Amino acid sequence: MGVVVLAVGVGLVWITVLRLLNGSWPTFLGAFHAWVAPLTWGAAMAITISLAAVVVGLILLICAWKPGQPNSAVLQADRSGASAGSTDFVMTRRSVARLATSYADQVDGVDSVSARVTARRVALTVTSPSEQRSQLAATVTGRVREALQRVGLQPMPKVTTIVHTRQL
Repeated sequence: MGVVVLAVGVGLVWITVLRLLNGSWPTFLGAFHAWVAPLTWGAAMAITISLAAVVVGLILLICAWKPGQPNSAVLQADRSGASAGSTDFVMTRRSVARLATSYADQVDGVDSVSARVTARRVALTVTSPSEQRSQLAATVTGRVREALQRVGLQPMPKVTTIVHTRQL
């Protein structure tokens, strides 16, 4: 939806620049003007165009007011030295994923790791040559959970680890 609005905005700016440079509207707008000029406000076509514009405007307003899915998680700050103002610290989902992968990658036996983060879950996929998958999964999950608790991530997401064994 944002791309459409951007394209319409660029088109309107382009039309305006053409008007300023040439002193007249572009020819494709002339045809539209000739089609709309004989219409009165009470004409059925004018009412239809007006209603369509109102519907599009309402849809755009609803899209602007409706909040999107949150893309960050709140960190609990130490309130002992809090000042009079209120400050929130947040981490984006991408930074939570990077933190999780960096701590998971430090575990012995992990060759590669990737993470998917949602609002309530961190899912890690680990590749390892080790056959001890359950032990490695528990170690990686514990290490990542400790890291997320240390930074004060609230609410604490559920950490799950899937280990794939790669043959040497």
